[in-house]
Amino acid sequence: MLRLTIARNLFASTLLAATATLSAAPLTECKTIKVSGNSEYPPILWRDPDAPGTLTGLGRQLLEMAFQDTGIQLEFLDVGVWARAQKEVRVGRVDMLAGAFITDDRQTWMDYVFPSFTDIPSVIWTRKETPIGFFQWEDLKAYQGGTLVNNSFGQDFDAFAKEQLNIDYNNSIANAFRMLNADRYDYVVFELYQGKAILQTLDLTAHLSALSPPISVEGLYYTFSKNSTCNTPALRDYLSEKVKTIVASDMFDTLLTEQTHRWAEQQTSKP
Repeated sequence: MLRLTIARNLFASTLLAATATLSAAPLTECKTIKVSGNSEYPPILWRDPDAPGTLTGLGRQLLEMAFQDTGIQLEFLDVGVWARAQKEVRVGRVDMLAGAFITDDRQTWMDYVFPSFTDIPSVIWTRKETPIGFFQWEDLKAYQGGTLVNNSFGQDFDAFAKEQLNIDYNNSIANAFRMLNADRYDYVVFELYQGKAILQTLDLTAHLSALSPPISVEGLYYTFSKNSTCNTPALRDYLSEKVKTIVASDMFDTLLTEQTHRWAEQQTSKP
């Protein structure tokens, strides 16, 4: 915890220095911004067992640092599964997503903050005892897959999967991994770091593993709902400058490691 506090304070100082050059004009009329995201996405986001109904993780930590001197309050909401979080942002009941890949469809109802704040590799997960032969996307045509509903792995792979692959879509990625372990699926498509974290909680690390190469490596972005009254060009520009500072900082990897350890500690302390 001490290391996390030191890292947070150092990183916050860097962000504060970057803020000095930004305009003092109001960023938005909103006093509170509602934020949600994928609640099964550690160490970026996950349900906070110490504060039911809320989300925690690196995506929250970085956003709070970015907004700490604005007077704007951030409310991180666990609205349910990932598909529900996207729906709430689409209609404007939630203002932001703390982490999303880019697709053409999503850009019709969300404004993205550039650049991305990290890159996420997505991979094919299989049973260790019966791995599938995988070297390129076409190899997956012979198998039954599973993944999380409304998840994206980059527009190119999404389009290929829709036209060429047989994939079931689950409300819970944990359920998809259980079905893979039970031989109901031949593979699961999901992000590498998040998959590793979730398999630990399911006690499936010894049974499931990721194949190389990744099917895609996509940038993860903060986004604003086009239907949010809080969404303004000034606010997006402000956050964009903060994200550039985050990407350039050598503290990012330290914070990522700290949040990964924090998530693991919370899981082991659950009754």
